[in-house]
Amino acid sequence: MKLGYNTKAIDPTYYVQMGIRNGNKTTTKNIEKIGKHSELLNITDNPLAYAKDYVA
Repeated sequence: MKLGYNTKAIDPTYYVQMGIRNGNKTTTKNIEKIGKHSELLNITDNPLAYAKDYVA
């Protein structure tokens, strides 16, 4: 599992992602939506650290 988000977005959305192997191909699937940066600011002062702890 890993944390996925768009670093260039103004208000990025954080996702829990999982790598999946299908034969020789690999892909990443979004398993769960953690929330948008602006929404997580209501919960904590540092949304990125919160999202990283959530995934770990």
